[in-house]
Amino acid sequence: MKQRTRRNAAQSRETLLAAATEEFASHGLAGARIDRIAQAAGISKPMLYTYFGDKEALFDAALTQEVMDAAQADRFDPNHLEGYAGRTYDLLVERPRLWRLLTWHHLERGQDVLMLPAGEVLLGEKLDGIAAAQAEGRIVADFTPLDVVRLVAALTQLWCMTGAARDAAEHAARRATIMRAVGRLLRV
Repeated sequence: MKQRTRRNAAQSRETLLAAATEEFASHGLAGARIDRIAQAAGISKPMLYTYFGDKEALFDAALTQEVMDAAQADRFDPNHLEGYAGRTYDLLVERPRLWRLLTWHHLERGQDVLMLPAGEVLLGEKLDGIAAAQAEGRIVADFTPLDVVRLVAALTQLWCMTGAARDAAEHAARRATIMRAVGRLLRV
């Protein structure tokens, strides 16, 4: 008698998310193929749809997981935005899939990733911290707290668009430029 193997739902979901993250990071939402994701995960397409519903929901789940994983290392500090910007740049260099997913999200949906449901709490904490720092005169009040978040994000992602640094010295120079720009733009 043939014994059936039982799938662990949590493990299957995790395997699908890993395969989807790679596929979406490489091809974006429009270019990604459910067939390739299912094949890479070793799971049938119907099972993929059972777990996630549709391709859009799977993209959201993959992006949300990457953002939330990165948020664990985020260490946002409104009192030292320069350091935060440097750490964010390091994080994006270490996690190129995250940067590519964010870019695809912006290109294909025209939306701010922080407006995703999972990002709302993170965004709220950042906005509150920036508003407090502005009220205490540590950050310029020329920009709204949301503008500050977006400016820091844009500056940290700038170097990711040019390709990987050739060596540690170039990486350090890019990081220093980002930190200096954030400091000059946002410090009182």
